[in-house]
Order: sequence, then structure tokens, then C-alpha cells
Amino acid sequence: MAEDKKDIKKNARQFIISLFGFLVLSVILFFIFGRFLTNQSYDFLTSKIGGIEKTPHPDIQLVLIDENSLMYGEKKLGLGRWPWGRNIYSNILEFMHLEGEPKSILFDIIFSEVDRTAGNDEIFQQGVAASGKVFQNILLTYDDERKEINPLPKDLKSLFAVSIENSENIGFKKVEVNDYTIPLPCLRLYVECGTSEQILKEYPVDNLEKIAKELAVASFYPDSDGYYRRGRMLFNYNENYFLSFSLAAVMSFSEKNKTIKIIDKQKIQIGDLEVPVEKDGSYLVNFYPENRILEKSFSMSSILESAIYYAQGKPNEMKVKPKDFANKIVIIGCSAVGCQDLKTTPIAAKMPGPEIHATLISNILQQNHITQVSNTVNIIIVLILVTLCLFFVIMAHNQMIQVGLPVVIFLVTFGISVVAFKTGNLFVPFYLYIAIAFITTGTAFGYRSITEGKEKRKYSKILGNMIDPTIVKEALADLESLKAGSEKEVTPFFSDVAGFSSISEKLTATDLAALLNEYLSAMTLILKKYGGTLDKYIGDAVVGIFGAPVDIENHPLKAAQASLAMIDSLDSLRKEWIKRKAYCEEARAMHFRIGLNTGMAKVGFMGTDELASYTMMGDTVNLAARLEAAAKDYGVHILISETTAKRIENDMSTRLLDQVRVKGKKEGVKIYELLSVKGQGAAWRIKSAKIYEEGFNYYLDKQWSKAIGSLKKSLEIRNREDEAADILIERCEYYSLNPPPDNWDGVFTRTKK
Repeated sequence: MAEDKKDIKKNARQFIISLFGFLVLSVILFFIFGRFLTNQSYDFLTSKIGGIEKTPHPDIQLVLIDENSLMYGEKKLGLGRWPWGRNIYSNILEFMHLEGEPKSILFDIIFSEVDRTAGNDEIFQQGVAASGKVFQNILLTYDDERKEINPLPKDLKSLFAVSIENSENIGFKKVEVNDYTIPLPCLRLYVECGTSEQILKEYPVDNLEKIAKELAVASFYPDSDGYYRRGRMLFNYNENYFLSFSLAAVMSFSEKNKTIKIIDKQKIQIGDLEVPVEKDGSYLVNFYPENRILEKSFSMSSILESAIYYAQGKPNEMKVKPKDFANKIVIIGCSAVGCQDLKTTPIAAKMPGPEIHATLISNILQQNHITQVSNTVNIIIVLILVTLCLFFVIMAHNQMIQVGLPVVIFLVTFGISVVAFKTGNLFVPFYLYIAIAFITTGTAFGYRSITEGKEKRKYSKILGNMIDPTIVKEALADLESLKAGSEKEVTPFFSDVAGFSSISEKLTATDLAALLNEYLSAMTLILKKYGGTLDKYIGDAVVGIFGAPVDIENHPLKAAQASLAMIDSLDSLRKEWIKRKAYCEEARAMHFRIGLNTGMAKVGFMGTDELASYTMMGDTVNLAARLEAAAKDYGVHILISETTAKRIENDMSTRLLDQVRVKGKKEGVKIYELLSVKGQGAAWRIKSAKIYEEGFNYYLDKQWSKAIGSLKKSLEIRNREDEAADILIERCEYYSLNPPPDNWDGVFTRTKK
């Protein structure tokens, strides 16, 4: 109990220290990698899961200049290579107004150069003025050589810059630009005149209104990895705010005024519509499944062809009808590779820029927004996860809990984020949570490994000297349980050299040490070979454990096999010593005794924190030690208990020797001599053992003369000494003259250990 309290205090101290460090680390990681991991979470959820299933808004019409359009314009209409002459757009605008008016027509095309054909710009300008629904780009740019800000003309600001209500709440990132370009349809005059102020002199306010219903910004800005995930709603240029194409289209559709409200720096309000934005004013696009918008788009080639059929009076040949654009937001842009307006997004490697505009507009009109968890909530969740993972790693003793529960936390976090996104468009950046929690868990394991490393190395060193090093790792897999100890079935092993005191008196200290090293090394190698654990050396005695700390299948048999192998090994050593004339004559004739028993015992590291030994305790151990000592009296090499004998009876030949009551015990136990592997023993030995057991049974049945006869016959077959038979014959002769009481159980009580 005291040890458990000590471990709890130690783990609690580690937990508190680690928690403080990891909370600081988590906050640092959050701000360093938060954006990246948030983006990766968004990419996965958008591309693999998808939010609430919705189709794009029906009143948004996409018109794309694709590869077919470029070929059609060049080969059928003689428009030449891209870019086309701008007069063709005037024809397109006229076609779109034949059967009703669009809400707005957004040109997602930068007219940055003068048309090569004189008069085309003027024709386009006339078409724009006639339409009154055209949105043009204002391109905000940055010039490294220009240091000052190029001021906007007053009339331009009054017409196209928007007013902001609650402007003091604006926390958007400013557009870092110092110049602008107005791609007017009359760009030729713009180049000739030079500045915007001069253009306005040529085209006063009443004419300037005709060049576009709205000047808005069509630019997108990718994230640092080159992916387009966000669109900006407002652009701040020198404290003048311009609408994005998307927001301008929404305002034209709802026919609200240009007043925009900013709510808590996180939301833009336009009439009844709200647009949630991030701190820098960007909007996280809720992409539709790939090609969902493109399926409803028109190729510009189909419109050009349909316009021709309309002029020819062939309405049945038309693929596109003018009424298809009535009351629609029309976006005209490029999807052909040559137009260089393909963007990399989470759902498509090459998404046309106009499709992103259409998605943004549809999101806003349908109020189909992705709701993001705030940074404050993110930090709180991260801290909770870090605390839980640390708690399970440091405080738990079971490795399944240490590893399993953090994994469960990861899976639950992932599952919640998937369900939240799929059913409610709630974006939970699970990669952020899991990554920080994973780093915490991994580092916590490392920290625990370091703090426990010294202790584990200590026990590893101890075990390395006790058992085969290949199983040390397995033994240390659960260090806490190993230290705590347990009760399990084992086969204790005890061996002792007969007459070693006499041998030691005949040898010098150097020779004695050499003899012991040679003998103990050979015996220990065999012990480990058969999976045994070295408990200790007591002078020449060897104490071992079979079945702990590592479980061994059929450990009684392993112990028996090891014991027989040791007998053979000592025989080889004696032959070698005789050949070398090593040590003394007594040493060259050395033999030892072994005691084995099988049963439950308490095993574990016992001692102090600084000096501990893995050992065993209990009655099972004591009996094995008594059997080793008794082997001397019976003149046998290996003496085993009945429990062990029964466990190995199918594999080993044994001889039932006696039934004794060892010192300190009331119950009698049968003891056996281990003879050999079954089928490999000498025939005379097996036959003698069988007749001996016959005599022993006569002895138990109080048939003294028959018992003596069988025992003497076993001696004749052996043709050598047998102290066990001599002992039993002596007892029979005694009992024949001094009969035991009627309740005699045949058990002989040993009075010495």
C-alpha cells in the first residue's frame, strides 16, 4: 500500500510538471502551425466529406470561354487567337438582353491592354452602356518601385467606393497596394492620356457611370501553400473600401443600397443577409462537389452559335436562349488553359476562377456558410485534449490504457468533426487537435521513458544476469507489475554440490574461484537455455525459477530437462578436468543434487529501491529446497515432488522413492527420483525402478517380508549401491520387529531439513 501511494505521488508530480510544460507548448504550436493544420482539416472535410448537401443557387449563370470556345471563335468566326476583339462582347451583351434583363453581368476578365483593332474598345463601351448591368474590375496592384500611394480620383470614389456602417469595428487586413488600374473599355484613351484624372476629364461623371454599373475587385489570394480556399469580401485601399465581385453581385441581386454593416469584426451584414468572415476579412468558401456548378454552365461557343441562329431566325437550332439570362447573375470568364485563370482548390486541381465566384455568390444568397469554431474555443479544446492525453499516459499503469485511450480520443475527435461538418457545416479543425494531442502523447511517452529509463535499466541489468537477454524485454514490458510482484505457478529449482567443503579445503583461493566460475557458468547457461530465471548463487548452490517472470509453457518439463542436461554437462566437465588434471581429485569426482517442486509462489523484486533482487517465496519454494537436501539421504541426483512428477509423467521416467513429511509440515508428500527422458534411460535402471516401486507398495501395505524381497531384487538388478533401497529395507526390518500403530499412514517424518 505504501508503495502504491509512493507511485501515485510520483506520477502526480510528473503529471503536474508535464501539464504546465505542454500547455505552454500547445499554445506555441497552435499559433505556429494552427493555420496550416486548420487548412488541412478543411481540405479533408471539403473534398472527402462535404457539408450540408445543397445545389448551387438557380439564379447564377456561369458562361465560360473554354477550349471549344477558343477553337470556335478562331475557326468559325474568324476572331483570331485569344484574346478576342472586344467588339464581340458587345454582341454577347446584346444577346443576353433580347428576352429580359440579367440582374448583373460580371466580366471576370482583365482588359489590361488596348484592343489591337481600332474602334473595338468604343463598340464594347457602347454595349456596356446600353446594358447598364455590367460589372468591371478595378485591379489593385503593388509596384516595388513606387513608394507613394496613388490617390483615387474623387469622382471614382463617390461612384464605386462603398460606405461602411460601424467602420470602427473593422479589423480586416489592409490590401498592401499602392496603385490601381481601371480596365475601362476605352483603354486606348487611358493609355494615350496617361492618368485617371485625365480620363475623367474626357469622360465626366455622367459618362463614367456608363462604363460599368460597378467597379469591384475580382482578385483571389491563395494561402501560403498555393491553394485557394478563401475569398475576400471587402478591399481596403487607402481607407477606401471596394466590394469583391461576389459581394457586389449579391448587392445587385437583392437590390439593397451600398450601406454595409460590420458586426463584431466577424460578420458582414447586407440587408437580411449575413456573411461570416475571419479576422482578416476573408471568407471560407463552402465548395460544392466537383463539377456541380460546371454542369449548369454555358460554353461561350454555344452562346455565339445561338446568337447567329437567333439572327438567322432559327430558334430551334439554338442551344442557349436569351431568356436563360433573364433575372440572373451572369459571370463571364475563362476556363481554357491559355487564359491562365485556373486555381488549385481542395476539390479540384484546376478550378476556373469564375466557378469560385459563382460558389461564393451562391453561398451568400443561400446563407450556406461554413461556421468556424473560434480561436478561443480551439485553444480550450486543445488544452482539454492535452490534459486528458497526459493524464492517461502518465497516471495509468496499464499500457493498453496509456496507448488505447489517447487513440480513442483521436478517433472521437475525428468522428465529431466529420458529423459536425456533414450535418451542420460546422468546421472543427480536427487535424489541429489531433496533431497537438499526438505530439503531447508521443512526447509524454518519451518523457516517461526518460524518467523511468534509469529504473528500467537497473531492472534490465538485474534480469539480464538472471535470464536469457532475449526475453528481458518481454519481462520488462510491464515494469510496474514486475516490481509489484504477483502469485503464480512456478517450478523452483535448487542445486548443491555434494561435499563442496572438502573440495574447497583442497584448493587455493584462485583455483576455487576458477572451479566455481567454470561450474556455475555451465549450469547457468543451461538454466537460461531452458527458460529458467537465475534467482541467486549461494556459494556453490544455484537457485532458479521456471515460469517467472516470463510465463513458460509446461515449466515443470523445462525444469526437468534442464536438470538432466546439467547432469550431462557436469559429466563432460569432469572428463575435461581429468584430461587436464585440473583442480583436485575430489573436484574431478564432483557431483551435485537437485530438488524440484511445482506450485504457487510469490514472485517479484524484493529489496530496496537501490538494491532489489527478483526472487520467490512460499511453501512451494521451501519444499523444493527440502527435496534438494533430502536427495543426499536417498543417494540420488534429482529429487522431485509428486506434483512435478505428475506434470512430466508423459515425457520423463521417474521412480517413486518414498512418502515423507518434511520438517515444519504435517502433510506427507510422495517424492520421486528423476531418471531420464522417457525411452532413453538404461533398461536396467527402468526395470530396477519398477521392482523398487513394487517393494514400496508392499511397504505401505505392511507386508514387510515381501517389501524386503522386492527391494533386494531391485538392488541385484542395479548391481550397485542404492541408498534409497537400503533405507527402505532398514525400515521394513525395524517395523517387522516393532509394528507401527493401526492408523499408520506410511509417511516417514524427516527431522532435519
